[in-house]
Amino acid sequence: MRVQIRNQQGLKKIRISKIRKKIEKALDVLGVKEEVSFLFCDNKFMKGLNKSFFNKESPTDVIAFPLKDNYIPQFLGEVVISVEEVLKNSKIYHTSFLEELLLCSIHGILHLLGFKDVSFKEKREMYREQERVLKLIKDDC
Repeated sequence: MRVQIRNQQGLKKIRISKIRKKIEKALDVLGVKEEVSFLFCDNKFMKGLNKSFFNKESPTDVIAFPLKDNYIPQFLGEVVISVEEVLKNSKIYHTSFLEELLLCSIHGILHLLGFKDVSFKEKREMYREQERVLKLIKDDC
């Protein structure tokens, strides 16, 4: 299986099989052959990761850990998504929970592929690509 998903939050019921199919479509659109692991968590867990790895005291919606190396070349990395932040974002941007979860998933995959979102130019390129992929896979979000 190319997409591994662990759901360690209880805030929102997630249809894992549906999101897995959508993420697999996104990987196909992006030409990714490697495996990607996803972890859905709450803000408490995400805040701990953000503190440990980036010395930030707040949660964030998505963190990606590129893990591809010579030992396991078929594994691209892990994407961690805070379901709490996804719920907040879906209210702010007036999108469905599934659409926002897919957007964060695509965003994480793009980070694994080397996209960055620090400068204005990088953000513009990344957001353009994530919107392109989302349009191709979302059909019934």
